[in-house]
Amino acid sequence: MRLVPIVLVISALECMRGVTVSPACKCISYESSHTKVGYFTSPNFSQPYPDGIHCLLYTFVGEKDEMVELTLLEFDLQAPFHDSCDDAVTMYLDLKQPAVNEYTKPDAVLCGSIYNIPSVHYYSTKNILMFEFKSDDIRSNNTGFQGEFKFLKQDLFSTNGDLVSNTNCDYIIDSKGKLRRGKFFSPGYPSFNKMKSIHCKYTFAGSHNQRVKLYFKKVTLKGTESSCISSRDKILVHDGDSIESAVIAEYCDTESLVEVFSTGSNMLVQLFAKTIKSTEGFEASYEFIDDSIYPSSELSSTEPDREGGSTDLGSPSVVDCDRIIRSVNQAGQPTVSGNFTSPNYPNPYPANIQCRYTFIGKGRERVQIKFADFDLYHPTKESEDCVDVDIVEISTIINGESADVDDFCGKAESQMVMSSGAKLTVTFMSFGALNGATRDNRGFLGQYNFVTNFGIETGEMANDSACGFIYNSSVTKSGTFNSPNYPGRYPRNTECHFMFYGFPEEQVRIAFTYFDIEGIYPCLGNTESDYVEFSNFRASVDRKLPRYCGGNKPRVQISDGQFFRVTFKSNSMFDATGFDAKYQFIDVSNADETHAPSSSGRNKEKSRHKHNKGRSTTVQTPPSSAADETHAPSSSGRNKEKSRHKHTRGRSTTVQTPPSSAADETHAPSSSGRNKEKSRHKHNKGRSTTVQSNINNQQASDSSAKTSGGGGSPSSTSSNGICLSCTCIFMCMQVSWCFFASSFIILAASIVVIDIVVSSRSSYRHVFLICSKLISIKKSYCSI
Repeated sequence: MRLVPIVLVISALECMRGVTVSPACKCISYESSHTKVGYFTSPNFSQPYPDGIHCLLYTFVGEKDEMVELTLLEFDLQAPFHDSCDDAVTMYLDLKQPAVNEYTKPDAVLCGSIYNIPSVHYYSTKNILMFEFKSDDIRSNNTGFQGEFKFLKQDLFSTNGDLVSNTNCDYIIDSKGKLRRGKFFSPGYPSFNKMKSIHCKYTFAGSHNQRVKLYFKKVTLKGTESSCISSRDKILVHDGDSIESAVIAEYCDTESLVEVFSTGSNMLVQLFAKTIKSTEGFEASYEFIDDSIYPSSELSSTEPDREGGSTDLGSPSVVDCDRIIRSVNQAGQPTVSGNFTSPNYPNPYPANIQCRYTFIGKGRERVQIKFADFDLYHPTKESEDCVDVDIVEISTIINGESADVDDFCGKAESQMVMSSGAKLTVTFMSFGALNGATRDNRGFLGQYNFVTNFGIETGEMANDSACGFIYNSSVTKSGTFNSPNYPGRYPRNTECHFMFYGFPEEQVRIAFTYFDIEGIYPCLGNTESDYVEFSNFRASVDRKLPRYCGGNKPRVQISDGQFFRVTFKSNSMFDATGFDAKYQFIDVSNADETHAPSSSGRNKEKSRHKHNKGRSTTVQTPPSSAADETHAPSSSGRNKEKSRHKHTRGRSTTVQTPPSSAADETHAPSSSGRNKEKSRHKHNKGRSTTVQSNINNQQASDSSAKTSGGGGSPSSTSSNGICLSCTCIFMCMQVSWCFFASSFIILAASIVVIDIVVSSRSSYRHVFLICSKLISIKKSYCSI
């Protein structure tokens, strides 16, 4: 029902019995006693709103136990000018009474288009919400705004639990005598909370035969382009009731529809936030689940599944072959690993069937899949992208949605595949044989593992991170570490930290033997790049060290002191093979020249970064060793890999093959894996390999310049000076907004610059000074 607002023109300082921002304010009032849901608009919507609106106040008043929700459906005001909004909507969300004046602090000021405002949803902290609309005296063609309001019960957003005494937001949620399921929220959600340095704890306590399932419907925190370890706003989920319990999930940005399962009967959620603004925080639900309701994982491959059935693809005989395999069976016993097969394996499988194998882990567990035997029917003429042939598809859950990970057909030799969370699905589909051909293919034998170490066999797992590994010099002086699931492709939406702790007189040396991280240099968030970064600090960004991605190995990294951190982060979109690296703790007091730079070298490195605080000066250079030469993929590898990234079209990357030296054979994938990797990104057309090549060439050029220390040979300096002078010409022409004669004068003067550089080998500084002077003369000349 569309509500007709009550419009009051007043000359006194009253609006809904409250104080307004101006005696001349017009008031539009909405009360829940009239309707719980309605619409509001700017004057004349959807025609341009009038100019000269000095104060139009919209007031929404609900019952004491209600709150107000506003949703902006359309929004089109005059664009801001110099970060100032002349036409604006000013929101007041935290009011105890329907009154505002010039001293009332607004919670949001909105202008521009709907794409310029931070959110389309706004909520009151109590039962009152007000906003002011104003326009300047300049006529515009902007149409204004239209929105929907609702009066909601406040208890819809109250946590189902017992608030701990003398705390603001610590709750204990017990399954004994309480609801087995409920909801919990961040403080003030979905509006905001004025507490500073928020730290809330939600403790879930189930009985001995129960597990806790959490479902984060929505998480919105102050996202950071860096990893969660350096974010002050984050959510930590512990697999137990203590902060000492292992962290099994961590969120610091925007997430939705995420499930987390405890290993035992208890779970702890911690929220850290500096402040929570409107629409920030989280909304989640919980459920205590009895282990006895889980079906056994030991279902026969031809036995009907109790949680689903197979799909008939046309055959008159239906084979029920769906399976659900959990890491804990009905008896509460762990099923860490096992096998799963196609129907009738090793005998031929039926045509026209679909089988779904669903793997569900708990806690930190990830599902790892590898096929020990794979033989599916494939027509004589090879099919592109495994289309219209018998196929195995593997998918995982990312942000509540199914995402394709890989698919296999024919006689594929699969590498290991890992889930992004605790759940993974394998779907097997067979089709009718072509031209009456009969099948004699035996199908597949798959192996599954529920792993908690992300496929990383070295180091000690840290309890304060979902994927964290500690390497202590007191345990071993050298070793290796790798990306998750290496040499298989790393899982998406994953963040791992490798912490190296040496003795006070030691430094940490990191060298990569293989590197293939999906992304485009400089590996920033706006390029949707995965990355590896380094830091001399445990929980903050080291700005003098750049990120690395793509196929070029980072140079050898030496820590400043006894501690060093390596962070790997993948996004939800793409994946690659990852990395393999070696570490070594170096005794600085008696450094081996073959492994560590001399003290003078270290001093030079420290000096080189002295004047570059706040910016990255280290340049990633492409590998130059002969061992890094690539090998042509085999035809079978190409055909197999054509389908491998059909879900990542829109991206093309340069892939570095692993080194072929004997020394690294134990750490690098086999040659067949290398051949497959070269064709792995064949269809990712949105990412240009030419761009990456240009970047590499630029990095090599920059690296060469750095080596020369800014001087270099005369010929090198002259050629670079010529390039800069040409740039100078372009700069001069760009400020040429007057007549042609002046441009001709500056062009001639710039050519003289080239002659000066070539003859006298002037420095870059001199060239730029001359350029600046020419531009200054140009501007002065044009202003006459």
